[in-house]
Amino acid sequence: MIDDLLRVLEKNLCNHCLGRLYSGLLTGFTNEERGKILRTVIAMTIDKKLMDYSNIELSNFYGFKFRNKIKIKKPEKCWLCSNLFDNLDKFARNTNKKLKNIEFDSFLVGSRIQDKIFVKEEKLWEITGIEFVESIKSEINRELGKKIGKLIKKPVNFKHPNIVIIADFVKNDIEIKINSLYILGFYKKLKRGIPQCKWGTPGKYKTSIQEIVARLFMKATKGKSNSFHGYGREDIDAKCLDWRPFVIEIIEPKKRRVNLKKIEKQINKSKKIKVKILKFSDKNTVRRIKSERGDKTYRVLVKLSKPTERRELRKLKDIVGIINQRTPIRVSHRRADLIRKRRVKDMKYKQINKKTLELKIKASAGLYIKELVTGDDGRTKPSVFEILNCKAFVKELDVIKIERPKNL
Repeated sequence: MIDDLLRVLEKNLCNHCLGRLYSGLLTGFTNEERGKILRTVIAMTIDKKLMDYSNIELSNFYGFKFRNKIKIKKPEKCWLCSNLFDNLDKFARNTNKKLKNIEFDSFLVGSRIQDKIFVKEEKLWEITGIEFVESIKSEINRELGKKIGKLIKKPVNFKHPNIVIIADFVKNDIEIKINSLYILGFYKKLKRGIPQCKWGTPGKYKTSIQEIVARLFMKATKGKSNSFHGYGREDIDAKCLDWRPFVIEIIEPKKRRVNLKKIEKQINKSKKIKVKILKFSDKNTVRRIKSERGDKTYRVLVKLSKPTERRELRKLKDIVGIINQRTPIRVSHRRADLIRKRRVKDMKYKQINKKTLELKIKASAGLYIKELVTGDDGRTKPSVFEILNCKAFVKELDVIKIERPKNL
C-alpha cells in the first residue's frame, strides 16, 4: 500500500480523492478522514527518512512540519476533482432554495461531472487496484445528500424518492426532477359515449374518464400533466358497471399532500362516473395493472337481422371454448394484424323477442366482444353471426363483472 501511495501522490490529491482509493478498508471513517490518515502516514515516513520522496508532489503535505525543514508550497487544486468537494455546501444551500415551493417527503441525490474526471480516476485505479475503491460519483452523491438532508430535514429514499436532485458540476447548476404521484382507485362508468383516456377529446368527445378524475387532482397538486392507467378498458359506447381498477399518474406535482376523501366526494358528484377507495400508490402498481389480466363478464343486447326461434338459440352454447380472433378491422390501424386465441368461459342467453337477444358472456381478457357477435367479416370464429347464420348487431354492451388482481 505504501508503494502504491507513493506513486499515487506523484499527483496532488485532496483528502477525499486519496481516501476514496481505500474506501473499503475500516468502517466508521469518511473518505476525507481516510485521506488525512494516509497522508499523515506517508508524511511520517518521509520525516523518518525511510523513502525517496523525489517523485512525490510535495504540495500534498502542505501544513505538515517536517524535522528537516522541507520547503513545501501551497497546493494547487486537486489533480483529480479540482476541489469539487469544496462546492458541496454551496450546492446544498442552492438546492434548499429551489425546494421551497415543492412539497415532498423523501429525496435522492444524483450528479453530473466531467468525463475527464472519470478518466483520471481510472488511472489511479490502475495503480491501487479496484478492490477497495469507491467511485467519485458515489461519494459526491452521498456527501451532498447528507448536507442537503440536514438543511431540509427529509430522509433519503433509494427506491421511491418523491424528488431526485441532480447536482450538475459541469454547468454548475441544480436540477430538480419531481417524480410522479400515483393514486390508485376503482371506477364505474355509468354513461355511454365516454372514452377512458383523453386521446379522444377535445373534438369528437366532450370528456373522458381520465379528465373527470384528473381535473381535481391537477388543481390540488399543481401538476404539469397526467396519465391514466386502466386495468383494461371498455368500449366508448359501453358502460362499466363493475369497479375497474385504475391509477391516475400526476406528472411533476408541486403538492403531494392531497385529501383523497374530499376529492373522491367531489368526483362522485358527476353523473357519468363513480370512484371509490382512492389511495396513494406507486409505479409497481401501474406495472401490475398493465400486465395482469383477469376474466370479464359482459351483458350484450343483440339485434338479429331475421326472426330466430328459441330452439335455434341452443346452438349458441357452441361458442363456449377457444375463439380464434384476427385483429378487428376497427382497431387494425393501431394493433398488429395477428390471430389471437381467446376463450369464452360461459354463455347465457335470454330471448327478448324474435329478433332481440340478451347475452351474458364470461370471457378471458382481450376478447373483442362486438366481433364475437358480428363475426367481423369472418375474422372472428366462431361467432353469433356464424352460429345463427344471420347478421347480428350489438345494440348495447355493458361490462358487469371484472376479475381484479388481488391485494389492490
